[in-house]
Amino acid sequence: MRLRSTGAAIAALAALAPGSPSAGQAPAAPRGEAIYVERCKECHESGDERAPQRAALAAKPAAEIVAALTTGPMAPMAEGLAPEDKQAVAAYLTAH
Repeated sequence: MRLRSTGAAIAALAALAPGSPSAGQAPAAPRGEAIYVERCKECHESGDERAPQRAALAAKPAAEIVAALTTGPMAPMAEGLAPEDKQAVAAYLTAH
């Protein structure tokens, strides 16, 4: 019986851990993918030489992607995205 309550306690703590999605908040990877598909894919998967292709973006550090979305050349395209959304896009790109 003690083992079951320990397992339940561990699961409860994991749900409260930093980085866990809050109720009503989508996990970063699916949210990042959705934003990428909506706002980025058209250029970054088109073969347009002016935009780095997705494979090149995946090789970059997440912090560099966030910087490009925040103050760099992609800031106008990322207008209206919350910092968490920019992080989610970076996490999605660097995980794939």
